[in-house]
Amino acid sequence: MGVVTGVGGGIIRDVLAREVPMILRTEIYATACIAGGIVHATAHYTFGMSLENAAMLGMLVTLIIRLAAIHWHLKLPTFALDDRGK
Repeated sequence: MGVVTGVGGGIIRDVLAREVPMILRTEIYATACIAGGIVHATAHYTFGMSLENAAMLGMLVTLIIRLAAIHWHLKLPTFALDDRGK
């Protein structure tokens, strides 16, 4: 739910500001949220970590991925058609 509300809110913000939504660019944005969610769920349900500790771990992973992407200018690969449109 956090990924959906975060991405949805970001899209609404960017559309109202007449900018290309961040989710459609190459920045590591939703990917960091998904990774944090997977870490949270895995820590809680698979390894039996308490809900609070699993949530903190998931948030930490999300923050580290996002800050690393900003610091080192990491980008996601993009799909581009060649000049002939193939």
